[in-house]
Amino acid sequence: MSTHSDTAVFEGSLSRGLNASAAPVEIRLGDTGLEMGSPGGPTVWLWPYHRLRSSVPLSSKSRDALITFEPEGGYTLFVPNPAFAAQLLGKVPALSAGRQRWRAARPALAAVAALLAIGLAAWRFELHPAQAVARVMPQQTREAVGRQVISSISRDRKACETPASRAALDKLTQRLSAAAPEKGMSVRVVVLDWNLINGFAVPGRQIILTRGLINAARSPDEVAGVLAHELGHAIELHPETGLVRAMGYTAASQLIFAGSAGTITNLGVLLTHLRHTRMAEREADQHAVRLLKGAGISSKGFGDFLERTYGGAPSAKSASKGGKANGPMSDGLEVISTHPPTAERIAMVRAQPSYTATPALSEEDWRALRDACGAAPQPAPAQPAPQPEQKPAADATADREIAEATRTLETKPNDVAALQKRARAYTKNQQHEQALADYTRAIGLKRSDASLHFGRGWANQSLRRYEDALRDYDEALRLAPDHAAARNGRGNANRALKRFEAALTDFDHLIRFNPKFVAAYYNRALVLIDLKQPDDAIRDLTAAIDLDKDYAGAYAQRGLLHERSGARDRAIADFRAALAVPPKFESGAWAHRTARTRLKELGAETQ
Repeated sequence: MSTHSDTAVFEGSLSRGLNASAAPVEIRLGDTGLEMGSPGGPTVWLWPYHRLRSSVPLSSKSRDALITFEPEGGYTLFVPNPAFAAQLLGKVPALSAGRQRWRAARPALAAVAALLAIGLAAWRFELHPAQAVARVMPQQTREAVGRQVISSISRDRKACETPASRAALDKLTQRLSAAAPEKGMSVRVVVLDWNLINGFAVPGRQIILTRGLINAARSPDEVAGVLAHELGHAIELHPETGLVRAMGYTAASQLIFAGSAGTITNLGVLLTHLRHTRMAEREADQHAVRLLKGAGISSKGFGDFLERTYGGAPSAKSASKGGKANGPMSDGLEVISTHPPTAERIAMVRAQPSYTATPALSEEDWRALRDACGAAPQPAPAQPAPQPEQKPAADATADREIAEATRTLETKPNDVAALQKRARAYTKNQQHEQALADYTRAIGLKRSDASLHFGRGWANQSLRRYEDALRDYDEALRLAPDHAAARNGRGNANRALKRFEAALTDFDHLIRFNPKFVAAYYNRALVLIDLKQPDDAIRDLTAAIDLDKDYAGAYAQRGLLHERSGARDRAIADFRAALAVPPKFESGAWAHRTARTRLKELGAETQ
């Protein structure tokens, strides 16, 4: 393995074949190949330079790179960074347009011809590789793909539409699209009955807004700002470009030749996993402020919505000093994105000069749009969330174990086993600072012990030092890739840091390799609740209960979700079930308190 202490670190995404999921990775250009690992973690993959292939030739002006590594079974790496493309070309001249070694075998001759034509077009006109493919895609194909995405997503969610709301939404859409570079651009916008606070563009200049977004907005100008941002993505073909990146060039070329969405299944699921690059987000923002100005709608609403809804982003003044936004702006189906808004983006919106503006909608039209889905369900009162299931249960023998280990250490101060025994006992006693000190000392004596790194990670996590905990869990997994407790701990730490996608990756891994890991289902459900995906969370809580009928925490969490959805009888049944089982695990006491409180509020007697 080559050293990389003095090389730049690039961000990218790693995917395989036609799978929609893509994992974030950090990449360094080492001496012998690309060195990759999870963000903030150790290097776990090395792709030798001589094994790399590029579907589209690189040039000194390439804005991104899509690299494949054949020995690993079709893994694809996408890096949206011009500096990476230039440096990689310096390391591997064979990836250039003049020296690219094209692979002979392709699934179909039509796919080969498409890839070659698209690659040459991208090289000739200096386009993004993925964007070049997207631009070749016929408009009727884009629209078909978009319709399939909307149909897939709306299968279990009704469209929020009345004649009055449709008229209001059309007025707003036409007002904004009239200011687009392409005059008379046709745009389709739908509103879904979905509590998620979001809006996103799909292929074919089609946009989805959610009920949660409209309910969270305090004025039609705020909705107009989000809609203008999504129109910016549509103008730049960002949804189509993201689809090509996720599908791969071969499948995309087959889609182009077929001329419809029928060649690729589950497009709705695929699009929900996509993330826009930082450059794409900036381009969409720039379009948004231009469209708002051209339509005579104030951009203040857009800035207000970003700052209020996504976690209190700093003002333009603080942004100019290099501050970062605390909250995310998402263009996928999750509230968090791998490309959250920076303070500079919000500052850009805030810095727009004043101009003559009128409200995006009249009071009557705004009321019609808000009332399209009917009265919003009232959520149950907030309850204190339980801690994720991981911490060892309290043990009455902890004091005795501490005393025994201390006596051993008085005569053998470097006894690693005694240090670990005492650290574990301190953990049972909630004495996490003392446990941290013992684990650190033991690691200094035996760095290769994964269990010590896990123990210190849990101590750091208990002290809410989540970044330190992640480093410890990463090291434990480097030493022992199958260390389930370390992976579970890392998922919980990422959840605490609101890195929900990383957390889901860890819990998915645990469940895939051990379908009976009950805590992984519960912890994944907590992440899904954070992401406002109640149906999926209920699925995981039910799986946890199926594995352990005495899981009080899972019953209580499922009861809360049923109550919030208006399923009163189901909620009461779950709260009663929570009280009927012993309060084991860390969530047990919370579950009993919550169940009693909710049953009282619901007017149901406890049993």
